[in-house]
Amino acid sequence: IRDELAVITTALRKVKHKVSCIVSRRSQLEASCDDMHKLLCDKEDALAVSSEPIEFDSSHHFDLPIDLCDEVTQISLFLGAVSVVIFGIGRRHGEFLMGVLALILSLAMDAQNPHSESHRQNTLSQIPRSMETALSRFKLDAQTTTYAVCPACNCTYKPTAGLNSSRARYPTNCHNIPIPEDGPCDEPLLQPSADGQLEPIKIFLYHHFHDYLAGLLSRPDLEALMDKPCDDLLASIGSPPHIIKDVWDAEFFRTFKGPSGQSLFIDRGVEGRYAFTLNVDFFNIEGNLQRNASTSTGIISCACLNLP
Repeated sequence: IRDELAVITTALRKVKHKVSCIVSRRSQLEASCDDMHKLLCDKEDALAVSSEPIEFDSSHHFDLPIDLCDEVTQISLFLGAVSVVIFGIGRRHGEFLMGVLALILSLAMDAQNPHSESHRQNTLSQIPRSMETALSRFKLDAQTTTYAVCPACNCTYKPTAGLNSSRARYPTNCHNIPIPEDGPCDEPLLQPSADGQLEPIKIFLYHHFHDYLAGLLSRPDLEALMDKPCDDLLASIGSPPHIIKDVWDAEFFRTFKGPSGQSLFIDRGVEGRYAFTLNVDFFNIEGNLQRNASTSTGIISCACLNLP
C-alpha cells in the first residue's frame, strides 16, 4: 500500500496544468494520500511484534556508484575516503589530497599520451571536488531515523513525513505522562532552526538495524566469516577449550538454545545465526579537561560477535 501511494503521489506531482479545477482536484487527492499515509503509519505502530521472518529489500547495497567509475578513479576516491574515514583527517584536507591527485593524473596522462584528451577528461570528470560527493560514491551512510526527545522526561517521538513533503514532522509538545497521577508533560519539543523551520530541541538518531545487518550479508566474504563461529563451535562441542580466548569459547554458547528451544543456537542448519552485544555509554564530546564545556552525549550500540 505504501508503494502504491508513493506511485500515485509521484504521478500527481507531474500534473502541471494551471486550470483551477485541476489544481483543486490535485490538492484534494494529495491530501487524501497524505491522510492514508498517516493512517498506515498509525496502523503499523499498533501491530504486534511478530517472530516470523521479515522481508527486507537490500538491493541498494548491491548498487554502488563507485562500480561505474574506472579503476584510476576508484583508487583516487578510495584514497580520499580512507584518509577521512579511517585516518581522521579533515574533509578539506581530503579534498586537497584528491585535487592534487587529479592534477598528478592529468600531468601523467599528458606525458604518456598527449593526444588522448577525451580519455583524460573522462577520467578527471569522475573525480569529484567535494569529499561529500566522493563518500557518497561508496554509500557509507546508513539508513537512519531521527526521533525527537523530550528535554524534560526523555520520551521519544518518531517523525511522520507526508508523501508530499520529505521534511519530517513532530508534535510541538510532549504528551507523555511520566507520573500516572500527574497530567501530560507538555514540554516543548521543537525550536526554530537557522532556516526558520522547526526542528527538535533534543534528538535520538536511530540507525536501522535491519539495514546494518543487510549490509553485512550483502558481502559474501563477510557472510562466510559470520557463519564460521557457529560451525566451528558445533564441530568442537564435545571438547571445550582449557583456556578461553574468545567469547565463542565460553560455556554460554555451548548451552544456549536457539529460537525453537530444542536445538542449540549454534546448530544453525541452513540459516544464519548471529549474536550481538548491546552497549550503552555516555561521554563528553567537549573533552574531559578541567573547566571545559560539558556536553553529555549517549550512544546505544550493537556489536556483532560473529565478526572476527
